[in-house]
Amino acid sequence: MSITNIFGGPMDIQISIRHMIASLVNKKMILELCDEINNKYTSVNKIDIKIEDINGPNKSGIDKRCHLKVRGKNNLTIDIDDIDTEINCAIDNSFYHLNHALKKHSCIRSQHLNNTTSGNNSINRRLR
Repeated sequence: MSITNIFGGPMDIQISIRHMIASLVNKKMILELCDEINNKYTSVNKIDIKIEDINGPNKSGIDKRCHLKVRGKNNLTIDIDDIDTEINCAIDNSFYHLNHALKKHSCIRSQHLNNTTSGNNSINRRLR
C-alpha cells in the first residue's frame, strides 16, 4: 500500500495483523494516521505496522501490541513499540510517540543544517 504526500513523494505502508481478528483493527484509522505523518514529515519513506495480540485472541490483559518500524531519508530509523489492553489505544499511543520522535528528529536536523550553513558563511567571510 502506498500514500502520496502533498509534496508528491510516496510512502510505503505495510500492515500485518497477527493473533487477532482483523475486523477488530481499525485500518481506516491507521491509514489516516499514516497520511498525517506523511503530510507532516517528507523524510519518511516507509512505515511497517505490526499489530498483534501477544497472548492470543482467547486471553485478556495488557497484551495488544502496535509496533512501528519507520525508515526514511538521511538514515532515518525509528522503532516504536506500545502495549495496551485495547488495540486502538496501543495504535494511538504508538503514533503519538512516532509524531514526537519525528518532530524531535526534524528539529535536530534543522539545527544541524543551520549550524553547518552559518559556519560556512563565517569561513567564507574570513577568506574574503
